[in-house]
Amino acid sequence: MNTPRPVVPPRYRPRLLTLRDGREVTLRAITEADGAEIVQAFGRMSAQSRYSRFMQHKKSLDLAALERGLRPVPGEGFVFVATVPAEDGIDIVGAARYLRAGAGSGALPGEPAGERCEFAITLVDDWRGSGLAGQLMMCLMRRARCDGYRVMEGLVMASNQPMLSLAHRLGFDAKPVADDQSLMRVVRALAPRSRRQAQAVSRRTPAP
Repeated sequence: MNTPRPVVPPRYRPRLLTLRDGREVTLRAITEADGAEIVQAFGRMSAQSRYSRFMQHKKSLDLAALERGLRPVPGEGFVFVATVPAEDGIDIVGAARYLRAGAGSGALPGEPAGERCEFAITLVDDWRGSGLAGQLMMCLMRRARCDGYRVMEGLVMASNQPMLSLAHRLGFDAKPVADDQSLMRVVRALAPRSRRQAQAVSRRTPAP
């Protein structure tokens, strides 16, 4: 009997993006070598930007979470980084990631497991308003769809109007989180998946 071959998500080839303010960034998948640059990027974020992104006051990154982010599990998570040339090589000026949604997500009753993912976007302050967040979101949505997900969602601070406006333009619905009025949950259906993508979801979903 032939054993089915696992569906491996395709690699992401780096690409150059021109933003609406004319600046250019290289968009690529994160690598294990990016740890130091991620820490530097965090250091260039203001206290308000950190609070909007992490929903708490953070003076430093959680190193265990950073290590997990540098090694996303194919099909269950993906991380983009946006880079620009710098004197020491590159600077990371933005990042976007999705993770398979877990307990506490906005999944509907009866919704099949493994079809929903959660997103997060991070920008260094100097790149806010450049159009980078929108580019990151669109690329992340395409990647999640390619990996077989049907729904993308995320938590956004109710005070983060730029992110809520971007989510609205991209077709996300926003609703207050029932037990925390300071948060909004934004949700968007992704395009229908192919049969091959459906098989990818089935193989990464554990049996009940």
